Amino acid sequence: FRLYWDRPTFRQYKRLLIIIPVAAFAVGFLVHFYSAGLFWRILAYIAVYHFVRQQYGFMRLYSRQEQSSRLGRLIEAIAIYNATLYPLVYWHIHLTDSLSWFVAGDFIPLPLAAAGPYLWYLFFAILLTYTVREITVSIRHRFFNIPKNLIVYGTYCSWYAGIVWFEGDLIFTLLNVVAHGIPYMGLIWIHGEKKAAGSFSFSWKGVAIFAGVLLLLAYLEETVWDVFVWKDHAVVFPFLIEAAPLEDPLVLSLIVPLLVLPQVTHYVLDGFIWRFSKDRHARV
Repeated sequence: FRLYWDRPTFRQYKRLLIIIPVAAFAVGFLVHFYSAGLFWRILAYIAVYHFVRQQYGFMRLYSRQEQSSRLGRLIEAIAIYNATLYPLVYWHIHLTDSLSWFVAGDFIPLPLAAAGPYLWYLFFAILLTYTVREITVSIRHRFFNIPKNLIVYGTYCSWYAGIVWFEGDLIFTLLNVVAHGIPYMGLIWIHGEKKAAGSFSFSWKGVAIFAGVLLLLAYLEETVWDVFVWKDHAVVFPFLIEAAPLEDPLVLSLIVPLLVLPQVTHYVLDGFIWRFSKDRHARV
């Protein structure tokens, strides 16, 4: 939406926007053909890096108008990284046998069980420090930054609840969609509205069409995954049920990197997505 479906932006960065997916597919094919397990492990850690950094980016976006000191910005950064990194470390210590990001065994187990209690105390201390600072600053300036704190505390809730409390990858995935996907979708939609109209205007019809297109594309992609690769949700994707999943290593090494290409391209481009355009209409 932000780059490939925005014609002026695509024309401006056409070479980069073509090279990145082509290079990503070539590397993905080579790695998957060498080792499917290594492919999924690398992709899992790329995805983790993306999700962790994205929450930091959202937090910075919603705090850009604040006049914070260097220490204050440092506390905010440590707090948002703490929200994601502690649950991830917990996952690596306790849950690599029961949870997976993409496929079983994609995370490397860490033999740090003895350090678990100390890590939790550190986690709580950082959260408490951030909370005390926010209360103090809010009282001093008579202003509470709701969007920023929704991102910060929402990230804490979704990552801690999904991974540490419930220890479930499905619950974590659903919660993470709220903490990660919905704000991102909102930014993309607002950007499109502002660039098309020159100012932002809310419309339920626009929201419905925007969300409907995303859901349709997501369902089509997951249908291809289930029909040709996973074969584990026939009720949701009742197509070609009798067809056997692909097993030929060469064919899988072509199909799987192709199917993950939208994700990988997004992960790579996300570092540039809000820096590309310098005109005021292109920025949220």
